[in-house]
Amino acid sequence: MPVLPTVVVQILRLFDDPNVSARSLVRIIEQDAGMSAKVLRVSGSPMYRLRSVNTVDRAISILGMSTLRSIAISLAYQQILNRRGPKPAFDQLAFWRNSLAVGIGARELMRSVNAGLAEEMYVAGLMHGVGILALDRFAQPELRRAMKSATVKRIPLREAEMMVNGFDHCQVGGILADKWNLSPIVGNIIKYYDTPDADTETHQSTLVAAAASYLAYHCGFPLVPGLPGSEDGLEHLSKLELGQDKIDFVATKIMAEVDAADEAMGSARAA
Repeated sequence: MPVLPTVVVQILRLFDDPNVSARSLVRIIEQDAGMSAKVLRVSGSPMYRLRSVNTVDRAISILGMSTLRSIAISLAYQQILNRRGPKPAFDQLAFWRNSLAVGIGARELMRSVNAGLAEEMYVAGLMHGVGILALDRFAQPELRRAMKSATVKRIPLREAEMMVNGFDHCQVGGILADKWNLSPIVGNIIKYYDTPDADTETHQSTLVAAAASYLAYHCGFPLVPGLPGSEDGLEHLSKLELGQDKIDFVATKIMAEVDAADEAMGSARAA
């Protein structure tokens, strides 16, 4: 079973196509009846307030292609985490809320850096931990050992992964990003969100994601509950040279929108 459904990979690839049409996105969403229904339900939720929308075409004409694309990927990603199967090696709800928080934070921070990339940053932030999903699916013993070591030693997960396994979830996620031919921005955030200085291709956007990861942790949405966050997070945030008012605004948005998205998209907590 693949880590992500084909429909999600198809939508993700649209970010790298400057000539893509709205109709292309509608076609991809409509090929999955379940996703179409959920997209319309979320579009009509208090988060978006489109009560009269009853077709994907209509939703995209009002919300715009970027927003609808973000909704579709969020729904699919959350559905993966709710999939029945063997007990996961990680806290799925915490992972989902962290993914949302990093996505929201990355989008809001990027509005002050390069507003045109804001929605792509939401998706990239949402996807930043996809390597953990892959490890849980295909290398769960290795992930469990790393989780246990990180908990005992009270160190960040990536540090424990390198000590125990010799590789980490960012490297695994990067392999998937390359296989799926994701855009450089999304792919490099998956690979380098915890080490943005290693990204020499799209450094600015990866730095924004690293700062968003730091804010998500300090807003109460850690990737793994009980484990420390990156020690370099504050430095990543300071490199963006944003005022404290802007940082406080983004933190407030993260806390408010994680709850709103939880409810709109039907998370395990909100169900």
